[in-house]
This record gives sequence, C-alpha cells and structure tokens, in this order.
Amino acid sequence: MTDVAISAAVPLHAAFCTDPGRARTNNEDLPLVDVDHGVYGVIDGVGGQAAGEIAAGVAFDVIRQRLARPLGTAAERVREAIAIANNEIFRRADEVPDLHGMACVVTLAIVTDRVLTIGHVGDSRLYLLRGGGMQKLTHDHSPVGEREDAREMSEIDAMRHPRRNEVFRDVGSGYRDKDDEEFVEVIEMPFAPDCAILLCTDGLTDMVPSARIEWIIRQYAGRPEDVVNALVGAANDAGGKDNVTVVYAEAPAFAAAWRGSWSSPAETPADPGADPARHAAAPRRRFASIARAIVRSRATWFAVGAVMGIVAALTVAWRIGGTKVDSPRTLVVGGTATAAFSRISDAVLTAQPGDVIRVEPGIYHERIDVPDGVDLIAAVAGTVTIARPPDAVGEAVGISANGDVSARIQGIRIESTPELPLDVGMRISGQGRAVELIEVSGPMRVGVDVLPAANLRVHGSRFAVAGPALTVAERAHAVVTACVFLRRGAISDAPIRVSPTADVALTGNVFAGYADDIVKGVSGETLRQLKTSNSVFGSELPAGR
Repeated sequence: MTDVAISAAVPLHAAFCTDPGRARTNNEDLPLVDVDHGVYGVIDGVGGQAAGEIAAGVAFDVIRQRLARPLGTAAERVREAIAIANNEIFRRADEVPDLHGMACVVTLAIVTDRVLTIGHVGDSRLYLLRGGGMQKLTHDHSPVGEREDAREMSEIDAMRHPRRNEVFRDVGSGYRDKDDEEFVEVIEMPFAPDCAILLCTDGLTDMVPSARIEWIIRQYAGRPEDVVNALVGAANDAGGKDNVTVVYAEAPAFAAAWRGSWSSPAETPADPGADPARHAAAPRRRFASIARAIVRSRATWFAVGAVMGIVAALTVAWRIGGTKVDSPRTLVVGGTATAAFSRISDAVLTAQPGDVIRVEPGIYHERIDVPDGVDLIAAVAGTVTIARPPDAVGEAVGISANGDVSARIQGIRIESTPELPLDVGMRISGQGRAVELIEVSGPMRVGVDVLPAANLRVHGSRFAVAGPALTVAERAHAVVTACVFLRRGAISDAPIRVSPTADVALTGNVFAGYADDIVKGVSGETLRQLKTSNSVFGSELPAGR
C-alpha cells in the first residue's frame, strides 16, 4: 500500500493487484500507480499473447514518463499521454510485422487539488465511490458496452454476451491525433475527502456484478490492499476467464463515510454473491480448483518447495522453545516519513521473515542481500533503481536473495552502465523466491543467476542485457512467464542457459532479436515445446522498449 499527499487536505491511500486469472498463463494487464504525481491507471493489452503484452508495456512506459512531467492542465496531460502511447505502439507494430495489430485499452486518473481528471479509451472502467454509492464514470467503447450504458441491456446479459470483449476504440491500432474528439474520453469532476476511485480491467467486471463489487469495497473500506485482493479473488472465484487488474485509491474520510451510510448492522445488506447452495459447495469447489491447478501447473515444485520451507522454519522455531514470532512489518526506505530508512541495506539489517521492505522511488547505489522470507517491493514499480556503488570492489552483484521461506522481489530496476558495471544483476539461492515486474538492463555477465538446487519464479519482467539474461545451474528449477527478452549489443547467444540437470519452464514470453536460439542446454522435444509456448522474433524491437 502507498500513501501520498496530493494536497494539504486530501491524502490518498492506494493499492493495486494484478493476476493472470484461472484460464490464462500470461498477463497482458498492467497497473499504473504513481503516487507522487497523483496518477492511477489500468492498461489491458490487445492483440494476442505476445503483442498485447508488448503494447501494454509500451503504453505503460510512455504514459508514466509523460505524466511525470506536470506540463499543461490535467486534461491536456492525459489526452497527450494516451495519444503519444498510441502512436508509439502503432510505429513499433509497423516496424515488426509479427506485431501488426497490437493495441491496448487504457483508463487513467489524475487526482490533484480535489479534482479528478480521467482519460479513457476502451472497455476498462473507472468507478467513483461517494455518498454511500458507486457510479461508473467511464463509457465502454464497445458495441455491447454502449447498449449496457444506454440501458438497452442488463448488466448480467452484457456480462454473458458473446461479443462482450469487442471494442471499437483502442490505443495503438492506427495513428491518432491528441485533439481527435473521437479518441480519448476526458472527464473532470470534483474529488472530495470522502471519495474513492476504483479502476479495473474487464477481467473484473465481466465476472463480478457491480453490486458485489460495491459490497466488497464496503467490507474492506479503509484497507486498500484488502479491497484489491478481495476483488481479484472474487473474479477468480467466479471463473477467472481473463486477466484481472484492480487499482483502488481512497481519501482519508471515505471509510468512515461509507460505514456510516448504514446506520445499523440490521441495515447492512447481505453479500449479493451469497447463494446458500454456492457457499455450501464452496469447500468442494476450492479443493477441486486447487487440485486442477496442481495437476496442470508446471510450477508445482515451487509451491512444494515453499511449503517445505515454511514447515522447516516453524519446526526450527518450535525446537528453540516456541519463541514468539513478531507480527510482519512494513519497513519503508526513502520518502519523507520520519521512520523511513535512508538505505535499503539498513532496512535489511532490521528485517525478519515475513517483513516487507517497501522502497520509495530513487536510485540506490548499494549491494542488496535480501534475507530469507523478506519481501523487497518498489512502492511504484519501475521507479526504484539498484546500481553499483562507486567504491565497490570484487564481483559486483546488484541483488542477492537466499533462503527457503517464500518471498517476493517486485518492481525493482537493476541497471549496469559502462561507468558502473555490474557482473550479475541478481543472484538467487534457496527454494522460495518469486521475482515480478523487474527490469534488468545494461552490460553484465549474467542478468539473473540461479544457483545450484535453487527454485525461482519470474513473471512480467524485462531483460535487455548484453549477455545471457538467465542462467540456471545444476539441479535448479525456474519458471518464467510473461517476460520480454531483448537482445542488446553484439552478443547474440541464447538469452537463457540451462544446466543439463536443471529444469526450466517458459510460457508466454517474448524473445526479440534471438531468432530461434532462445535456450542453450535443452534440445529435441523439450526445445520444440519451449518455442511453441513462447513468441520468438528474429528482428530486434526498437531500443526504447
């Protein structure tokens, strides 16, 4: 969760959650949260497994950079940011034939000086919550959505319509001018201290009716992380047929105002999704869902390793006399809070298993050794950069992570430069580490080094290194999903190198500039399967992505 003061009177509390859903292995959605500039958004890729992810990534980069510059009115900024993203996606698709037709849909919000400004293209949505009710402010740019907005079709019928996912307005399929009135829908309205906003992709609204969305928010108002997790969970419980991304931000008086809109517990309505027969069958459905996931998942070993690690940790605690375990904490690095650490390594010295180290935007010239069971999270993905310390001697490693208790590294950039080169971007040992939404770039010997017998899961990350992006040592395991690998420099060897005794699973990744040589160390049927479950482009993508 992230806090920021957008004015002296209206601090926002925000959180986001994104998930591939139950039916898909790749995730074409991206949340955009820049609390320093009051920017919130969701991006949903269109155009197939590979192209949709690339389009969303281009839009994310371009929009974030444009909105970080407070030039022009909020309406001008959202209109211009979406138009620039549109034309950049269109240009890159024109340069790489395999990406023709890629696009995305975008919903943005800027909250400044008690004013909410929305920029919207497509069928993702923004809801305003105030006065005890929830109101959809954006219009679905789709045939079915138009009929639903005009009340020619009920919400449930629209959710079930076979053409629900068709859109007639997107970002990237053709060149657009920022002043085109038929392109970006811009909405401006007051935003009071008792309001909240919810932005979401259609993976939520196609699965969960608005009444249940409102009911869930009411239950968890005041706890944004619980709100987004509960909404994503509801979409997955309903079938999870698509990627689902939720961004939620509330002003400080919102929770009390919403709880006060029901004067007594007797007036509190029941869960709109509460069907007695459905709840009676819930344990069986949960078991069946878990069983299916275990059977079909190529990452089962990862879950087993995590459970074994947790059991081992509990056993150790029991053997040393049942020592009391402190509640998990969030240790903040950077920012303006008086209790914040100035260096990541200082927070690491204090961290215990279960703690979260949350890093505010900035460049941190230090080597990070993440302890067992500790999460290292960027407060805003992509704004925290780890770089080599100028006085470092010997082998230079950006981040090292070890241990057997499950933990995440999320949203971090690791950058190597000719002036301050890294040898290894990230080194992983142990059984329980997950890496999400990271970026590793620059000249280095290896991007991510998985040591012998280690287990690692990598999702939604970007590698642009002049050398192998990932090496997997003997008896190690790695699952890599929805990542982008870009060849940089003269080195054209395989971006992934695997020991003969190691195991690697690759699904929904994009490899650009490597031709068919994407993995070294596997051959035959295994290599063929890896190629068919990923997208490989012989041409290199433009350097800006």
